[in-house]
Amino acid sequence: MDIVILGAGNVAGIFGKLLFQKKHKILQIVGKTPEHAASLAMQLQASFTTDINEMDTGAHLYLFALPDNLIQEVAAYPLFQHKFLVHASGSVPAEVFKNFTETYGVLWPIQSLNAQMGKMTGFPLVITASNAYTLNSLIKLGNDLTTGEVVVLTDEEKGKLHLAAVFASNFTNYLYQMAFSYCNEQNLPFSLLIPLIHQTAARMNDTTAPIALQTGPAFRNDSVTIQHHQSLLTHKPKYAQLYKFFTDYIIEEKIKNKSLNSIP
Repeated sequence: MDIVILGAGNVAGIFGKLLFQKKHKILQIVGKTPEHAASLAMQLQASFTTDINEMDTGAHLYLFALPDNLIQEVAAYPLFQHKFLVHASGSVPAEVFKNFTETYGVLWPIQSLNAQMGKMTGFPLVITASNAYTLNSLIKLGNDLTTGEVVVLTDEEKGKLHLAAVFASNFTNYLYQMAFSYCNEQNLPFSLLIPLIHQTAARMNDTTAPIALQTGPAFRNDSVTIQHHQSLLTHKPKYAQLYKFFTDYIIEEKIKNKSLNSIP
């Protein structure tokens, strides 16, 4: 398939290289910064431009690897009328394209893509498609992008899964930052927590509810330890507020899951 990629960042680079390896022809990189666009184009044996009016209009597919807030704005250019338009955002619906073309969709990798991550092969991928032709084409592309699970969802379903991903990844990462900051303040080595972080993530699976793997003072309803922790956070009211919030929710979740109540 002949493809034009709009953008020259992490998603453009990773998707471009994966598709190039599968013998898709990357015709052109359309980028904002000449240096970035030229560098990626050279790796993909493509041309490049920073002027959208000079875009190659002969591609089979146009991949929007752009910031979420720019996707619809750029797609409104007359050059994209009736083209095959695809973006890679989890939060933006495929239907942002519906006023410009009948053939559109989404290839959303459920992964925070970074060009420094090295070789990527097995990430799950969500497809949303406007019609059967689009769906068939995107499934083929999806299987070229990843060896992981490829799933077809509606825009509504994709949006809800994206919210779940924010809980599972973005918020979790900020909790790591809280632990990192607290360790620094107390002159403690955050590095000692890294194996625990890895172990906790490695225990997750698709057959066991995470609450069944829960540990810690809230799950044990260990009021002595909980009160001690809260006393250590009197100088950090926002941390204390979150500590209480999570403690209350863990206790409540354990009560709801009656089969767990016998676990000490």
